[in-house]
Amino acid sequence: MNGRYAIAVGLLTMVVATMAQAQSSSRLIPTDHWANQYIGRLRDRGYLGHLNPLVQPYSRIEVARALRDVDTDSVPPQVREWMALLQEEFWVESARVADAQAPNWGGYVVGDARASASKRLEPLRPIGDEDIWGRGRVGLWGETGPLAGEVRITGDMYWDDDPDGLDPGQRLGGRADHAYLSITAPFGWFAVGRLRQNWSTFGTKGLLVSDHAFSYPQLSLNVDLGPVTLRSLVGELGTIDGAKRWFAAHRLDYSKPNFTVSVGESVVFVPNSGGFSLRYLNPLEAFNFDRDTEPTDQRVNVGIDAQVWFRTGKFVLFGEGYLDDIDVRRSDGAEPTTYAFTLGARIPEVSQWLGVGAEYQQVSAWVYRTPNVNDRYSFLERGLGENFSDYDRITLKADVYPGVRGLELSPLIQIQRQGEGDFRDSIPPDPIYFASPNIFLGVKETTVRVGLRGRYQPFRFLWVAFDVGENFVRNENHVDGMNRSRFTGAGEIGARIDFPMRGGG
Repeated sequence: MNGRYAIAVGLLTMVVATMAQAQSSSRLIPTDHWANQYIGRLRDRGYLGHLNPLVQPYSRIEVARALRDVDTDSVPPQVREWMALLQEEFWVESARVADAQAPNWGGYVVGDARASASKRLEPLRPIGDEDIWGRGRVGLWGETGPLAGEVRITGDMYWDDDPDGLDPGQRLGGRADHAYLSITAPFGWFAVGRLRQNWSTFGTKGLLVSDHAFSYPQLSLNVDLGPVTLRSLVGELGTIDGAKRWFAAHRLDYSKPNFTVSVGESVVFVPNSGGFSLRYLNPLEAFNFDRDTEPTDQRVNVGIDAQVWFRTGKFVLFGEGYLDDIDVRRSDGAEPTTYAFTLGARIPEVSQWLGVGAEYQQVSAWVYRTPNVNDRYSFLERGLGENFSDYDRITLKADVYPGVRGLELSPLIQIQRQGEGDFRDSIPPDPIYFASPNIFLGVKETTVRVGLRGRYQPFRFLWVAFDVGENFVRNENHVDGMNRSRFTGAGEIGARIDFPMRGGG
């Protein structure tokens, strides 16, 4: 990606030259950072209204500004506790917002251990026997003027055993999974490096762009124009069978404190010859209209997407629809429709100590894939959008805050129906494909899960999390008549040390 990084460096240079001293730098919050769940809780309750609830990552300074706008004396005790935890985490940025002296460099060390009753960390889809995996992360960051940079090296034993993806490799025991250079300006931010993004509401993975996959080299641009925001990314997915693969996605958001709507588009493209196409750097490119125009020198897998988030009274309603392909020919030979959608509703504050929510998701059997292995919608076998296909699932959940600092308990019921379709496979020949249903290929496996999730985080640098329950499975592993129940669960314990710590120079 040498030529593309040269373009990125040139763009950064120009922006720095024109925007120097115009805006304080700010790091980006990794999508796996614990702070995101607290930001989500507050956003659903009507606080932090300037943060778009349908996209992550946020910059740290925009969260600090949003926290500063909340009158902590007028909020319930539970909310005040969450805000205090976030204010402790973002104290550097809060100091900058207040024009106080703050460190412009630092580092951190994070260590945790994860365990599961199966080879998957997702208890709803157990496979194989129990195991435990260690993980360590070491990061360094620096900020000056409008520039910010961060590098995080992660070593994770789970990557060797993950049944749903390829091992990315860990040179000297680690991999740079969150490493970038960014610039903050009054109109938004620009970054080049490795990032994970999730374009969806809190606690739900995006269907167009999610953080299921490992981070990949990318250019990312956010342009803020009042309530309208343009988001764009172009990334490199590596090579399969000698063909270089690329990914691009754009979205346009309109966001107000109680309402956000978004339309987006993405494409996995594989040039037949030559290299990267400059047209994908255009944040206003319309992939769906440009896919078959001349010159037709590449293979593409295009998807379109729409999202909405709405808060009214105590209710939060949200939804996303992703369309991969639809055959409008009304004939016996029409292709199956390839799509995915999510619908959900939450009452985040039934009372000070209780919230409830429901979510339904359906992902069709043929979505995210084509006849070609090269333009599959994945990176190292992990989905760029959803990580599985050919299923639907309903989740009913309560969030209980029992009055113990940092403790959350979430009893839940999930019902999932899973077909045998897998986006990691290629589309078969037309006679088989055209005769197939939209969803639930082969023998349908049905799982009813009754479980309990929990998290205990009394301090920002120490946490314990778990997800345990019983799965009642019909047609297990898609074998007709194979019915049984199985205990499944996963857990994590972790700790973090920051340098400089609070009060450092």
